[in-house]
Amino acid sequence: MDFVKALIDNKLLLTGSFVLTSGKISPYYLDLRRLSNYYDVFSDTVNKAIDKIKKIEFDMVIGIATGGVPFASFIACRIGKPLGYIRMERKGYGTDKILEADVKGKRIVLVDDVATTGGSLSKAVEAITSEGGRVVASLVIVDREEGAEKKLAEQGVQLISVYKIREILEYLLNSNLISENDKNNIREYLVKNIG
Repeated sequence: MDFVKALIDNKLLLTGSFVLTSGKISPYYLDLRRLSNYYDVFSDTVNKAIDKIKKIEFDMVIGIATGGVPFASFIACRIGKPLGYIRMERKGYGTDKILEADVKGKRIVLVDDVATTGGSLSKAVEAITSEGGRVVASLVIVDREEGAEKKLAEQGVQLISVYKIREILEYLLNSNLISENDKNNIREYLVKNIG
């Protein structure tokens, strides 16, 4: 899979021991904030994402800072939709806004780079809803398949991903791209966290 090779070659998928935003310890880390540095793979990912949402009716794209903003920007530009973004914390100065967009009465596709437990996405859905917008779908590059889909479903929001972590890791486990020790740690993590 070209996407996985690009991630490994560009050190966007790392193996080892990493603390995630959710607090979990993971044997791999997806550093997709730099994916936009690699135009060909990023452009291909954007095109695949657009294909995934082409049947959804929506008015605006909102990216979650920071990882979702470049992804959301490319998508909005290519499909000709307005763009906004949302912070996870108030900036503490100026207007002190979390949401940089007028979403009232608008149908939103919420965009981020990676979904794990869904905490950031869920918080963003609440913020958009409180401003009068309606999130009709959430789109990520990779779903780590650790609860985000279920959490968003409870809010009536569909999670759409360009890639599922299972397909990425299965490819990796059947390749010579990582060590046997890393493969064993990933297999163990898959069994415990993804099932």
